[in-house]
Amino acid sequence: MNYNKKIKTTLAKIKNLNLNGMDEDKNILKKAFDIAFDNDTFALYKYCAPLQEKYKAILLSKFAEVSGSLAFLAIQILAANAIMNKNSFSRKERFFKKKCGIAINHLHLKTTQVQAKKVKNGYLLTGTLTWASGYTIFDSLLVGFHYKEYELEVLSSFKNKKGFIISPACDTFVGYSINTVNIELKDFFVKDKNIVSSHHLGNYSKNRSVAKSIHYCIYGLGKAAIKESNNISFKTESKLLLKKKQDVVISCRDAKELSILRVELFLFVQELITTAMVLNGGKSIFTHSSFQRYYREIIMFNTNGLNQNLKDIFLLKYKNES
Repeated sequence: MNYNKKIKTTLAKIKNLNLNGMDEDKNILKKAFDIAFDNDTFALYKYCAPLQEKYKAILLSKFAEVSGSLAFLAIQILAANAIMNKNSFSRKERFFKKKCGIAINHLHLKTTQVQAKKVKNGYLLTGTLTWASGYTIFDSLLVGFHYKEYELEVLSSFKNKKGFIISPACDTFVGYSINTVNIELKDFFVKDKNIVSSHHLGNYSKNRSVAKSIHYCIYGLGKAAIKESNNISFKTESKLLLKKKQDVVISCRDAKELSILRVELFLFVQELITTAMVLNGGKSIFTHSSFQRYYREIIMFNTNGLNQNLKDIFLLKYKNES
């Protein structure tokens, strides 16, 4: 099936669910995620590299239009699958059949959050995994850790077990359904055969700097807000402006420029949502209105994957405009 048609049929099924409730209820979110998984929408590894990025942009922006929480989990499984595929992981076909999340963001930090001790047939991991999303939705988890001068990624099942202690879900004002938890690792054993990658320290930060997933999701929220607007001239002008900004993102290959574009896109779409809401009037505050969800979800995406560079760009823009 053509990938665009695959996305269309998937969304048609998902739209029958309670979209506003999907942000709070993990059971509704799981139904949507399972529909997308069963329809093979996350299997971008089956396509050539240029098409993978093109289809990722389509998938994330389209999913973000109906549910930021769904798009957020999509980012994670796409990342897990891409990492397995890129590193020619020998057991990747087995894990492609599973729903895999990630707990690797801490690898960008200069300090070690999860350390390892080499033992027979594997490693013993000790440390804390924060912001592990998709508990009870994902089957497996890609875990990042340090060993000597290397950063490694390994697959584990995502459930409470000896040495793998899962906290209650974090209480968040947005994306509560994502079921984000912290995990304490206490001499948790992982197998050598489940090691997906091993690279020198800094590899993760280097690869993450050119990622565009958050840009695609913010763009999707902008499209959704435009569709909800009832002001024709605003819709027409906003479509053109948003499309121009997305085209710049798609053509960009420079990591520093992508960070600047992310900040600019966020500020533009945030204002777009506000303007669309105001033009629609006071009814925008009702819970059945999608605007309240767009407001929360754009904050969720913008606080994801922050590094010092992004924080500095935001601070500089604030000072320049104050």
